[in-house]
Amino acid sequence: MASTTFYRRLIPLVMIPRASVVERLVFRWTGFSLFNPIMNGASGFEPRPCLFLRTVHWKTGKTRDMVLPYLVDGDRFVVTGSLAGRPKDPVWATNVRANGIAWVRIEGRWLFCEAHVAQGGEREALWEKNSPNGEYEGYAKMAAPRVLPLVVLTPRHPADAERPPEDRA
Repeated sequence: MASTTFYRRLIPLVMIPRASVVERLVFRWTGFSLFNPIMNGASGFEPRPCLFLRTVHWKTGKTRDMVLPYLVDGDRFVVTGSLAGRPKDPVWATNVRANGIAWVRIEGRWLFCEAHVAQGGEREALWEKNSPNGEYEGYAKMAAPRVLPLVVLTPRHPADAERPPEDRA
């Protein structure tokens, strides 16, 4: 996919907070991400499949939702905390560090997951799989010295927690 000025002009529109509310609602109802094609079109990379991630906020205990592109690694899902190259980690990555649990919705089905931020050799191996064509290299350079977190989500038995708490939009 070629990078275009059209997609680059749309990026400021998708970065406003109200736009993320619309993204979550549309994804929840349709399973289609509005932002993924825009962000990838601006960078020239192919869109990835997206999942709906629900974490428990590290401070308030309320759930927080996010639509994120993911990579499948065996029976696990890997999401990247790029936050478009900003200098701070996304809140959902902080939530994972604090709680170690998350829920993902893929193809209309909720999965309870153990979650952790990959470190050391695991991170290096996942980075090679996650960014083989340099998709995240630009974000990594913009975020430096912050290291982009790679969050690994490992589904657990559905009997452990079938429905996420506070099922909201």
